[in-house]
Amino acid sequence: MAKTPIAAPHTEGRTFGTDWSIVNVATLLRSNAGRGTWHPTGATGGTLAKVNQNYIRTVSARHLPTSVCLIFMRLEDENCWYASLCFANADDYLPWNEDVAERWLCALFGEDRPRVIQDAGTVSEEALEPSVRQFRLPR
Repeated sequence: MAKTPIAAPHTEGRTFGTDWSIVNVATLLRSNAGRGTWHPTGATGGTLAKVNQNYIRTVSARHLPTSVCLIFMRLEDENCWYASLCFANADDYLPWNEDVAERWLCALFGEDRPRVIQDAGTVSEEALEPSVRQFRLPR
């Protein structure tokens, strides 16, 4: 079974510079996330693995002005929206920034932000890094 991906200093997606605001990147990721879902069995091989690989490429990003790497996607098996945020430079993690994270979460989840829960129950070893956090919005 494929593990749900988490944000890390090295992202599969695009890198956005100062000409992209948080709102612009969030809008793009929301649009891309709505075009598919993460399939939990897709990373083991075959067609679903390729679908997942393409999906993660389109729903993840690095935003240089805020030092955030993120993933925003739909999880097929849990029927929810999922976000993973990580503060990092090109090679290493940076400390968690609550204010910037809140701006990202508001941009990603919009008016549903109050219903978003931080996901602490299913963290992997990589997610134990204090500057990586996962969030879910149940449907």
